Amino acid sequence: MPSFQPQKSAAPAAKLCAAGCGYFGSPASHDLCSLCYKKRHSVVGGSGSAAASSSSSSAAAPEAARKAQPSRCAACCKKVGLTGFVCRCGKTFCGRHRYAEEHGCAFDFKGAGRVTIARANPLIKGDKLPNKI
Repeated sequence: MPSFQPQKSAAPAAKLCAAGCGYFGSPASHDLCSLCYKKRHSVVGGSGSAAASSSSSSAAAPEAARKAQPSRCAACCKKVGLTGFVCRCGKTFCGRHRYAEEHGCAFDFKGAGRVTIARANPLIKGDKLPNKI
C-alpha cells in the first residue's frame, strides 16, 4: 500500500502585506499589496506624485460637473440626463415641464423684460432750448 506523501510545491507560500492591511503582498513589490505599494510609491516617487495629483484633479472635475447639473426634473423627478432644460428660475426640467406654465415658474418674466428694455433704451434728454437762445 503506497503511503501518502505530501508533495512540496515549487511556489513559495503567499505572504500578507507588510503594511498590515490584510491583503497578500508580492515579493516584486517588497511584500506590499498593490494598494499599499501605489500609496507608498506615489508618496516617495516624484513622477508618481505628479501623476497622482493629475488623476485626483481630473477625478474632481466630473464630480463637480455632476453636482452642478441635476439629472432629475424638479417637477416630476424623472431622470432627464443630457436632455434636461434649465429654466430661468435655475431648476432643470424634463420635456413635459420645460415651459414656465407647466411647472409653475416663480421667475418674474415681465420684470426681467422691463429691465432688459430699460438697459437697451436709456433715457436721453436734450439741452433745454430757452437758456441757449
